Amino acid sequence: MTSPSEVAFKPHKGKQTEFLKSSASWIFYGGARGGGKSLMLSWKAALTPRKWYYERNRKKITKEQADHLKKEGKTCQVKVERISIDYPDYIALLIRRTYPQLERNLKPECDKLYRLYGAKWQERSKCYLFPSGAKVYLVHCQDRRALDNYIGGNYNFIGIDDEANQFPEDWVEELSTSARTDNQELKPQICLTSNPGNIGHIWLKKKFIDVCPPTTVGKPVYNDEFDVYYQKNKSGDAYVDEEGISWQFIPATVFDNPTLLHNDPAYVRKLKNLNPILRAMWLEGRWDVFAGTFFDNWNPMHHVIPQSDFQYGVHFKKGNHALYRFYDYGTKAPFVCLFAAVDRDMNMIIFDEITETGLSASKQAQFVNKYTWDKYKLKPTDFDDDIADPAYWTKHSEKEGALYSPADFYSDEEIYLSKANNDRKSGAKIVYEALSVPDEGVPRMRFTENCSQSIETFPNLPSAENDPEDIDTNAPDHHYDATRYGCLKVLPNLVTAEIRKKGWRYRVLKSAPIGGGSTNWKSA
Repeated sequence: MTSPSEVAFKPHKGKQTEFLKSSASWIFYGGARGGGKSLMLSWKAALTPRKWYYERNRKKITKEQADHLKKEGKTCQVKVERISIDYPDYIALLIRRTYPQLERNLKPECDKLYRLYGAKWQERSKCYLFPSGAKVYLVHCQDRRALDNYIGGNYNFIGIDDEANQFPEDWVEELSTSARTDNQELKPQICLTSNPGNIGHIWLKKKFIDVCPPTTVGKPVYNDEFDVYYQKNKSGDAYVDEEGISWQFIPATVFDNPTLLHNDPAYVRKLKNLNPILRAMWLEGRWDVFAGTFFDNWNPMHHVIPQSDFQYGVHFKKGNHALYRFYDYGTKAPFVCLFAAVDRDMNMIIFDEITETGLSASKQAQFVNKYTWDKYKLKPTDFDDDIADPAYWTKHSEKEGALYSPADFYSDEEIYLSKANNDRKSGAKIVYEALSVPDEGVPRMRFTENCSQSIETFPNLPSAENDPEDIDTNAPDHHYDATRYGCLKVLPNLVTAEIRKKGWRYRVLKSAPIGGGSTNWKSA
């Protein structure tokens, strides 16, 4: 049997070794650039110890004997008996977004390592075949069609190399359903590596960094070779969710990779000389900053107000506002319903949100009605308009022999939707302007603390790669889209006769603003 000790390359002590030893079901390694992510992932995919034994004085002993020796203060050695590629039925999947990226970045690392174990590259099947029969595939997921090729398979290991932040959350979740095995010694693992930023920034931070955050160790360390300070940190313990699945984030920076520091000292200087945001992300590995965000004007001090400052029936009453709901359609993906109140000066507060998945259009409408009545005692007719994603008018269901659209199912529940304008660039511009903070510090649009997912979404939405005037459509943009539909319909049309025809009450125009007699609502 082979073992890692037979290979010339050995991981560095610290984060690299910690990653290779981690037994968590989901592992996220990295954060900054230069931490050796590709090499570590290629090692993890093939060489993870799966079975081991205890030895003392060159004799094999049982675990019970080892435990007894430990109690007596005596030591014994742990020896690896089998690693992943010693199992003939072992299959690993290593993924990058495009195949050229695989060939340029990941494959050289795999070649360097796997050939030492007798692996041969199979060009046709794009995999490394080991003497035991174990396989490690190198594949790409450039689009949804490519993704579908791997869903439904059986893989002992799934790894996304260096660009997990380029994958939508639902893609990764669907891939994870293929990590399964009947062999108890081959516990499936999903391993991700990435830098901060891009479309996956939000969900990676939420799933890993927020639940198992690293802790700082001591004061910042000064590196005189590169004239830079960096903060040492310690990985948090693995987080076990309510389903018993373990998650772990192992942060690593270029300072955890002495090989790179020695071979390419100029790399650190490049990272050091970046602009402050990119330096924080790529040199320090920070997830509390995000370069390339579209809504760079977002500031929670201005855009988020306490829930206690805005309560229906307390700070405003029916007749002192126009009331709206904004919808983004989804079934497998979330459907979103936002609740908005607008005063006579066209100042908007989005004060609640619904986010649900897996509901048919009919069930969505029923859920919205029940939620609205139970929480606010409001009926569909109490809303001035229900503004919805144009996708609601696509007829793809059948009811009583007739084709039905989601809008038709909503109508059956007495929610009469109004089709939104789907002009993406105009919508992005209007939302951006609505969030812009004037000199008096009160933007036209704000959110209550109740809208937690909207508040999480907006500051992390990236611009489209090829169009800086739009949002990246691969980002988790459901709450933004619902907001965009509402703003395009409500905010551009100030006080006109057309507005009054479409449901605005003339009394609204003479009423006090939401929350009192002044337009300067209390800032958060």
